[in-house]
Amino acid sequence: MNQDSDIVISTGYTDRKYEDHILNLFAKNSRIYLLQCTSAYPTPDEDCQVGVVRHYYKLKAEYPQIYPGYSSHDNGSLASMLAVASGAMMVEKHVKLCNVDWVHFNHVALDLMTDEFTNFVKDVRRAERMVGPEKKSIKTSEHHKYKVNKVNN
Repeated sequence: MNQDSDIVISTGYTDRKYEDHILNLFAKNSRIYLLQCTSAYPTPDEDCQVGVVRHYYKLKAEYPQIYPGYSSHDNGSLASMLAVASGAMMVEKHVKLCNVDWVHFNHVALDLMTDEFTNFVKDVRRAERMVGPEKKSIKTSEHHKYKVNKVNN
């Protein structure tokens, strides 16, 4: 196992003990892409556990090699957009060519022969723009209505 390399780990059908195991086993890897995943196809909304992505984001303070992410087995793009808002730096989504019904994830996979994947990517990129940086600032779009008053001391 090359510990200088990057690794992507999806955490479907695991609990906190697995997280500890991963952090110990891959502690010397340069990047650990740790993806929250629920191994249900499709994943019901109430089982997506997008909040775990925020937990992985906070772990980055102690383990800087962690890159939090989300492995989407749910329908649509909303959970992935919420994952981005929670700190996901990687999103994984199943894709397929045409409407083939031969794999267990067929109902959650996006068809590359339609606009499904393109629209999914647009939604996730929009979420990234909407989240923005963590540092609060006055935005140019706010200047149309308000006038900045300087206070004299």
